Amino acid sequence: MIDTSLNTSNFYFLLAVIQGIVLSFIIFFKRPKKRPHTCFAILVFLVSLSLLHLILEESIHAFNARFPIPMEFSFAYGPLAHLHIVYLKDPLRKFKKTDILHFLPSFFLDVVLFVLSFLFIRTNMDWAYENIVLIQTFALWIFFLVIVHLGIYTYLMYKESIDAKPVLQEFNDVKRWLHLLMTSWVLLIGFLMIAIPIGLIFINQLDENSAWLYKSLGAIMAFWIYLLGYLYLTRHMGVVGKYMDKIGKFSFSVNELNEKKNEILHALQGQELYKDPNLTLAKLAGHLGWPINTLSTTINKTLQINFNDLINKNRIAAFKRLTLDPKSKKYSILGLGQEVGFSSKASFYRVFKKETGMTPSEYLKSKV
Repeated sequence: MIDTSLNTSNFYFLLAVIQGIVLSFIIFFKRPKKRPHTCFAILVFLVSLSLLHLILEESIHAFNARFPIPMEFSFAYGPLAHLHIVYLKDPLRKFKKTDILHFLPSFFLDVVLFVLSFLFIRTNMDWAYENIVLIQTFALWIFFLVIVHLGIYTYLMYKESIDAKPVLQEFNDVKRWLHLLMTSWVLLIGFLMIAIPIGLIFINQLDENSAWLYKSLGAIMAFWIYLLGYLYLTRHMGVVGKYMDKIGKFSFSVNELNEKKNEILHALQGQELYKDPNLTLAKLAGHLGWPINTLSTTINKTLQINFNDLINKNRIAAFKRLTLDPKSKKYSILGLGQEVGFSSKASFYRVFKKETGMTPSEYLKSKV
């Protein structure tokens, strides 16, 4: 008879497992399906499965020698989290065959190695009981490889996060999720970097003090499931979906969209096209060699402003810079306005008042 009784901590951990599995299924099957949702749902499911494995190891004697099914997929955490961020960074990216290579360590170490170890221990139980310390040492060294593996993917995730282009305003909300994910990720790895070396150093006392290790790890994994799972489902999943839908309306990638935004800003600011009093959307589109609709949509979506307001904003900023130049004192206020592209005094004063809340004369007096 297998003793499957649970102590208090394992009972609460089991609740976290159930919650994690439910959350992962809700996220996975929620419509419309998005690749970041799928990667994160699988990640939450595997973390929940790993926590279940931890509970069963502590609750059932010789669990790993009785159940041949792999339940620990730590080497899959990094690739899933990494792909989750990659798809957030570029929502139009397709799954590539080379992405499968990321999961080879999980296949060989989480699956193949586990099955081989199970078969060996199952047929050599007497040897296994006599060499508990050796088996635990081997398991901890595998976990040490997990730390190295997670560390590598932490760097890749961080690099992808900082390289992400904030081409749409909605990405600011996505960025908050990335910060939360990275912070919690570092917390989990930080614990393993402390706990695993300590376990290796005090390996001979590990068996009788294993509760300190597994309860701490279980608490962090349960916290991870609850915090990230619920926050993603209730607060960030909709934001991610909305961002991806908006990006999906463009016929080019995020990088191309960011390049187009920079082209617009370079034409206006670098080449100072805003100084042309007759500048129109069609004229700027012709200068860039773009269709008018593409230019208008790119300005509205990436700069969160319409064409006229964008031009006026650049002209007002240029006027303010000119007033700082001592040489500009010989020009009248209207002259400076015409220098930056305003064709009339009325339009200059109206736009300046709208942008700053004061007239050009009031602005100059405020700077004295």
